[in-house]
Amino acid sequence: EETATEETAGDEASGDETGDDGSTYDSDAFSVREEYESEKYAASAYRHTAEILLEEIQKVNEQMAEQAAGIEEANQEIVRIDEEIAANEEAIIQAEADLEEEKQYFAQVLKFVYESKESEDEFSFIMGADDTMDIVNRSEYTSCFSGYINDIILKMQTSKNDITSKGYELSDLRADRETELKAYESGMQSLTDEINELSGLMEEAEAKADDAEELAEELRLQVAILEAQEKSVLEGKSYDGSMSNVEYDGDGTDYYYVGEYPYTDEELTLLAGIIECEAGSVSYPGMIAVGSVVMNRVASPNFANTIEGVIYAPYQFEPVSVGTYAVVLARGPAASCYAAAREVLEGKRNVPNFYFKAAWYAEAHGISGVNIGGNVFH
Repeated sequence: EETATEETAGDEASGDETGDDGSTYDSDAFSVREEYESEKYAASAYRHTAEILLEEIQKVNEQMAEQAAGIEEANQEIVRIDEEIAANEEAIIQAEADLEEEKQYFAQVLKFVYESKESEDEFSFIMGADDTMDIVNRSEYTSCFSGYINDIILKMQTSKNDITSKGYELSDLRADRETELKAYESGMQSLTDEINELSGLMEEAEAKADDAEELAEELRLQVAILEAQEKSVLEGKSYDGSMSNVEYDGDGTDYYYVGEYPYTDEELTLLAGIIECEAGSVSYPGMIAVGSVVMNRVASPNFANTIEGVIYAPYQFEPVSVGTYAVVLARGPAASCYAAAREVLEGKRNVPNFYFKAAWYAEAHGISGVNIGGNVFH
């Protein structure tokens, strides 16, 4: 079956439509429904944006937790280093005191050794020896003792120097930790600024979603009132023409109602998508007519009894086979097509037919019917 594509569909703007019998269809209900679909989509988009921003906030929170852990670790390290520096400084003071005490001690020892005889000079000390070997031994003893003293003092001085060097190392290590801490704190501030910005954007998106949902609800109530008024006028009215393969007059504005079809959100999207592909998104009668054909087939025993089955039947709708339909479904049908699809699913019709062709194709092949929005229904 050769059918119309989006390119061959008409571009008639929706508005008040006048039929051959002089009756006028007020399309306010459709306009309000289209606005309702648009606001509902906007609310969903804003809500989705808020959810994405919330996920980003959670990620930043995780980064902040890592920064906080780094800050805590750096602070603890600085406290530990400070304690070690304080202990090291005490060790330096103690080492200096020990060294000074040791020097004083050895000075006293040497003084005692040298002053152990009545004479205070070295000659008297040597002359006080009992014999020559005693002098030699005393001299060697004195030399060894002086060397021992020097070794002890040198070791103590080296130990003090080591402690002092450790103090310098600890000071350098503390400076490194201070630099690290400042980097953590700077990172924390940046993350805080980022989370504040994200939170503001999320609140703005949620506020817009709330506003859009509130407006959508108001529009939904308006749609219900307008459609109830419309149904009261058109209820019980049937289309002037038989089913398929007949010629009839009209411009697609002779609307009537059949029973409502219980549909899912997925079926709504499927129907809205094929309406956009085959009728475009501006000719209201054309959109209703394409939707009517699909639902007429669903109701007929000669076709599949589901919307999906009808649309995906082989060789029936060209946009399905060439991929246009998949593209429309991927990005989402236009709000006007959603509005038209919802009206068709709720029972609105303007043609009783099962088939339509693009106007150029119908003319080229001598197919008779009524042209609605660039498609010939027959």
